[in-house]
Amino acid sequence: MPLMFEALTVDATNKIYCANCIHCKLVRTFTEDDKYVLRVRCDAGKWRKKLGDEKFYKYFTVGRRALDECDMYTPMGESKPFMKELRKTLPIKDEVYDTPVVPA
Repeated sequence: MPLMFEALTVDATNKIYCANCIHCKLVRTFTEDDKYVLRVRCDAGKWRKKLGDEKFYKYFTVGRRALDECDMYTPMGESKPFMKELRKTLPIKDEVYDTPVVPA
């Protein structure tokens, strides 16, 4: 029985976290009234909807995005410490931001 537990542990630690990939980009999506929300997208085009449109995810969920394999994955560093720090700093819900006013 311990062998099965070890195998599950190895599989869980070998996940590819999209947030640690160089193709994971943070973008602003504008709403009404000069406000915006933060979203993430895959610059390599790996996140697609069923009809082929690009998929955007809410910023606070980026720590949950993981794949078993990705041919475009380019890590930005060690995954475990990066993901640990990211999860500490991510907001817990979707936040709406005001667009900064630029002086004329």
